[in-house]
Amino acid sequence: MSTAASKLARVDELIERIEKIKVLEDHWRLVGKNLTRLRQGLNEKRVTKDGHRTKEKISQTIKTIEQVAASCRDDQSESEGIAYRELESVLLRLQLRLAQHQANLTDDYETKVNIISDTYHEQQLLQQNDYDRKKSQRLKEIEQQTQEHTKEELDRLRARHAKTIESYLRCCMELHKTVPFRGLKDDIVGRVANSFYELSPETQIEFEQKWQKCELPLTRTFIQLKPDESTSFERSESRRLLIGQDSERQEAIDPWQQLISAPYMLSMVERDRYAQEEAEENVNVEAILRQKRWIVILGDPGTGKTSFARWLVHHLAQMLLSNGQNSSDFDPLRIPILIHIGEFAELLNQQPSLTLFEYIGQHRWMGKVIVDDQAISLDDLSSALHDYIRQGQALIILDGLDEIQVFDQRSKLIHVVENFVETYVQTPTGRSVFDNLHLNRYFDDPSQSGGNQLIITSRIVGYHAAPLAGQFSHYIIQPMDIEHMKDFVDYWFYHVHQQIIAALSLSKSNQGKNHGEALKQELTKVDNVSLLNMASNCCLMSFICSVAFRQSNGSSLPAQRIEFYQEIVDSMLHSWNTKESTISISKFIQILSDIAIHIHENSVSGLIHEDKMKEICIQSIKTSLNESLCNNEDLCEIEDQTTEFVRICHNSIGILTARGESLYGFLHVTLQEYFTCLKLTNVDELKNEISVVDESSSENKVYLVIQSLRRHMNDQHFRVPTALALGRISSCWSPNDFDDFCCKFIQVEDESESLLPVGAFILISCVNDLVHYPSNNILFDALDQLIITAGQHQWSLICPFLFDHIAVALRKLRNNIVPLWINNLLSRSPPLDIQTISALCYLLEGKSGEFENIHWLDQSSCSMLQSLSTLDDEENQFAIDRLLVKISFFNHRLLSVHPNTLKEFLIAKQIELHSIPAFLLPLIIILYGGLKRDEQSIVFDPIHIYRESPAVTLILIRFLSKKDRNKNDQNPIDLQEDFLNALLTRIETKDQSSETVDICIAMICLYGIDFMRQNDKIMSNVSFNMSISRFKYVSMILRQFYFANDENDRSIENETTTFISRLTKRVHVDQSSKQLFLGFLDSLTSGMARLRSSTTSIVLAQASMITDLLSSNLSSNRWKYSKKFWFILNNTLHRLKLVEFKACRLIECWMRWKESAELSLFAFHAALLLAQSDYWSVETATIEVSASLQWINTGGTTE
Repeated sequence: MSTAASKLARVDELIERIEKIKVLEDHWRLVGKNLTRLRQGLNEKRVTKDGHRTKEKISQTIKTIEQVAASCRDDQSESEGIAYRELESVLLRLQLRLAQHQANLTDDYETKVNIISDTYHEQQLLQQNDYDRKKSQRLKEIEQQTQEHTKEELDRLRARHAKTIESYLRCCMELHKTVPFRGLKDDIVGRVANSFYELSPETQIEFEQKWQKCELPLTRTFIQLKPDESTSFERSESRRLLIGQDSERQEAIDPWQQLISAPYMLSMVERDRYAQEEAEENVNVEAILRQKRWIVILGDPGTGKTSFARWLVHHLAQMLLSNGQNSSDFDPLRIPILIHIGEFAELLNQQPSLTLFEYIGQHRWMGKVIVDDQAISLDDLSSALHDYIRQGQALIILDGLDEIQVFDQRSKLIHVVENFVETYVQTPTGRSVFDNLHLNRYFDDPSQSGGNQLIITSRIVGYHAAPLAGQFSHYIIQPMDIEHMKDFVDYWFYHVHQQIIAALSLSKSNQGKNHGEALKQELTKVDNVSLLNMASNCCLMSFICSVAFRQSNGSSLPAQRIEFYQEIVDSMLHSWNTKESTISISKFIQILSDIAIHIHENSVSGLIHEDKMKEICIQSIKTSLNESLCNNEDLCEIEDQTTEFVRICHNSIGILTARGESLYGFLHVTLQEYFTCLKLTNVDELKNEISVVDESSSENKVYLVIQSLRRHMNDQHFRVPTALALGRISSCWSPNDFDDFCCKFIQVEDESESLLPVGAFILISCVNDLVHYPSNNILFDALDQLIITAGQHQWSLICPFLFDHIAVALRKLRNNIVPLWINNLLSRSPPLDIQTISALCYLLEGKSGEFENIHWLDQSSCSMLQSLSTLDDEENQFAIDRLLVKISFFNHRLLSVHPNTLKEFLIAKQIELHSIPAFLLPLIIILYGGLKRDEQSIVFDPIHIYRESPAVTLILIRFLSKKDRNKNDQNPIDLQEDFLNALLTRIETKDQSSETVDICIAMICLYGIDFMRQNDKIMSNVSFNMSISRFKYVSMILRQFYFANDENDRSIENETTTFISRLTKRVHVDQSSKQLFLGFLDSLTSGMARLRSSTTSIVLAQASMITDLLSSNLSSNRWKYSKKFWFILNNTLHRLKLVEFKACRLIECWMRWKESAELSLFAFHAALLLAQSDYWSVETATIEVSASLQWINTGGTTE
């Protein structure tokens, strides 16, 4: 046997031996795999220049593997003479050495890299799998040890504290089974109950008394969580600033002010308070509780933090009392212990040495005892709960960590909480959240390993001001999405109706789902953005449900925002007023209004410091007393009410709530905007604030409110409060007062409003917020101001977005107001100028492919537009004609048939359409229109004629009415002479009217462009230029509306649509972006028609001469002279000025030489230049291009 054959046999024997080894099987399997690959390489006899030395190294490696394999018993998972970890390391090195030998057998570099790379990858997978196996094994060991260790202790605990714990759990269920119905008055519920369940008057009165005790069952939670994006560094830096290193600076500057001034702190607040459009996928609550031991849940006020904590306690208590008979997603079940941090902090002030562990068992929930069995003392309960904590069988929930206002108290409280967590909330292996766990933290799985668990809830801003140290898992409560909103509505309405049925002992079916359907429909409306923003907050959502609950006539919510917000605030104030307070509701509203406008004017973050809030509160109460000087009794009352106001805001989730240490903000920005609106329209307060020259004006509420609104008219931040203010005035004031207000409000006061009459713009923009409209004359006046200004300052070119904004507002106007205004505007005597009419047409035309605004027109307004079309020209971009084309295309029935017109003549069938000579159709289409789209075909139909030309009509009707006319006559000599005589007559009188231009167009169509150039005295340059402009415009219209797609167009459009659709899926786009996408497709379609139609332009027939010269003379080997040619062509085309000068033909011909990149680039730029040119002359261009071609053909020797 040869040496090579013996070596291969030796390898085969070693591979068979390796397959029998049990210790580190996976590692040996990799070694065997590499040996197999090496054997294949040796068998293929691939040797390098250093082949002999390589074979020696391979022999040594094989010998080493044999020795290591000999130390491992074939039938046991143990090794002799070598440690387990050392054997693992040796096998990995041997595998890598075998890979290196295999790589040395080839000279191909890429193959070498792949061999080594694959080996490293296999080792990584092996190590990861080994790590996962060890982790799983370790978790099972921990679980088994925990179960064995705790089972006996747990049985003993349950036996020792059975009665105490059972009483405690039942009390937990009772304390946390319901929450109050927010904003539902008993008389309202009684009225609604009567409408659904037909109650007698006596039963209704009895029910209303019972309702006062009804509450909403807390059987589920609606929170959605996502991981907090802030890093541990950000939180530790926040904590470092709070604690402070410089004592002098700490005394000089409030710690919270240090935090609020830190750039990263502001970014954290902004990021957390407002949801990102591309939000991360929400995390399941059950998964968090199974996988995490130390949890912090953050959320803004009203997002459901406390409700979630209470629901969880109720759920766990119910599961424990059922002895695990009911399924649960939170195994293993732990004893829930819910602590309200605010109550603990109060007791901590009285007993500074008190620990959280000592407090547990003595604690209460909102002042209520947590065990209602007199046979069980608090000491018994403390002993039981302490034993469960010591045995790792408790879930401790600390609710409201941020609710401590005083800085020193908060720092001490955090220290106390952290000591408790470090001591009592550890893994079974004795590690705490403050240890540097690294990889070991992955070995902690609370669902398997047991041990106590901790949940802390806090408001976002307050927590980041004083975060906890350690490796807590942080989660943020997300705003409810639309599906959770709908679930909330179903849940809320079902349980309200269920409470009604239970209180009345009815056997009728629950009508809650039907009752809540209207609100769910409102939530799905795209334009209900403000409603969706409010409904995303659980607290506000409950008030929205209460507002929807009491609506009648099938409506779910008030139509106008001001009425909707008013009802929500009334419900919230009613909920607050049920608590004892010395502050009247009117005074409470006044204080909130003063605070709201201060925040709106001065705080971007929407927060106000407690000191400033107290200052505003004191001033508001003084103003309400209406006394310039206050005695000591008044001052004491003011101080007491201010303290009470702050207490109410701090202790309850209401309109204005505590956001963090000494910081307050409105529950939602909508509430802030509403109370700002109240301040802007509070006439009594405005009398004291706005100074006027005319004393009599101080009593004029119109003047006062206008001045109040005008102070913020140019502030975008006050857009919503201003709209709400207008809605409130329209609702509360008399019609005459409101008309007087609107009339003065839209008056232009200074030159700064010349480009945009701000008052009129705001009034029209806010029409959807008006409960009652002003008179039509006021609205017409405002719209007139806008449209006249739009024409004077050319909004269509400078700021077209203003037209879009106004169009959106007009679509929301009720009572057919817009058509009335259009007719009123067009019927003015004397008529408006062409700029104003053009602006109106631009507004009505809307965007490309958009026909919604056409609905505002009727036959009367269209007839007036047709009569004004004689004013149309290139100066106003043929605005009237463009609109009439769109009307003809979209709804030709709006275009009346007038007597003595070509349209009447043709429709009356005094002549058969097929008998019209073909040469007349281009003339008729250019001057009158009449095209319509019949699926993919474009046909002529007189009913679609939208324009009239009296002078041309007279000649055409006379010609078409001739009985002896030859139908096949294609040489219209008589018709040509008629038009020529008509034109000459008008030239003599120097008539340059639109009718003269129409006759010129007819002449060009009948005689041709050459005849008109050769006889240039027939028409003036002005008339000719206007005719050419008309041709250009008609060409654009034909491309935009009337052309049939061919297969290539459709293919390009489909490819473009697919590309953009893929792009929009990856990038978030809003509605306006989708409109841009549709606009782009429309432009693409029009562009395809532009390129295709420009090859057959009736005006540019001679232009093909240049293309033919280029095609016949230019070749790819002569382009070294392209710079000279480009210079000549550039100068020529700048003088040529002919629109769409065969651009697509040039591209088509020149791009044939694709092998020349220089030529392709040259062709592209030349085609662009040609497409941008305006006029002529073709002959001159042809001569100069021919000369340049001759120069190139001679080798470029002549300059």
